[in-house]
Amino acid sequence: MREIERNIMFGKAGGNASKNAYTCRISLPADAIKTLGVTPEDRTVTLEILDGAVLIKKKA
Repeated sequence: MREIERNIMFGKAGGNASKNAYTCRISLPADAIKTLGVTPEDRTVTLEILDGAVLIKKKA
């Protein structure tokens, strides 16, 4: 597995969110998403936090 470095993007939440609310996003490479088997039609994944790492799995 190769290691890549990414920055977390922080954005202000819209709508009825509080003044201090924000959203966080991270961009993942398309080949990583393809390896997971995620498609625009079947895009549900699960996130698990283990020992300070985020594990992303395609929902079965």
